[in-house]
Amino acid sequence: MIVDLHVHTNISSRCSSITPEELVARGIGLCLDAACVTEHSTGRGAQVNYEYARERGFLVFRGMEVFTELGDMLVFGWEEDIRYYLFPFADLRREVEARNGVIIPAHPCRGLADARHRQRHGMTEELLESIVAIETHNGAMTRKNNEEAESLREKYSLKGVGGSDAHHVSHIGRCVTIFEEDPSDEEELMKALRGGRYRAAYLEEVRGPNAAG
Repeated sequence: MIVDLHVHTNISSRCSSITPEELVARGIGLCLDAACVTEHSTGRGAQVNYEYARERGFLVFRGMEVFTELGDMLVFGWEEDIRYYLFPFADLRREVEARNGVIIPAHPCRGLADARHRQRHGMTEELLESIVAIETHNGAMTRKNNEEAESLREKYSLKGVGGSDAHHVSHIGRCVTIFEEDPSDEEELMKALRGGRYRAAYLEEVRGPNAAG
């Protein structure tokens, strides 16, 4: 199962121009099995996209991206809106664990100038105890950034996921997560993420150089 695990749309992410119609059309056009909408600090956009896509036979998982002092985190299993721009990681961990959810650091090696991504060269014990994987393939990052994230994954024997981090329709599907299982809802997705039977990839490596063009 091929899933773009990190997409933003214009429903709740002002930095994105992607409409639900474009997400579904692009996802089907690329032969993706699913996409995960991870708006910033809210589950509203994911819900709108989920409902629109379901009526058209395309699977959308609902997630969220949360900004913490340890970096941006992809969160699954928590639907409540985040009221604070910077949400303390300890609070995020407590809330997500209470819901039996999943946390995955997004683009952990985004850049030295980005003070939020302190785990670029190493991860704290607190973070390692809280996550099931890290995003090693991010469509908005350079190959070098992603290679650094892959090195970080290997250093800590973590699993890696892939997502486009798309804010424009043409970016959807640049990076994906390939699951051995076929999760059909968020509960099954989180179970699969905990299970570890998946890998991150560039879609062009899976489908050919014109796959995400």
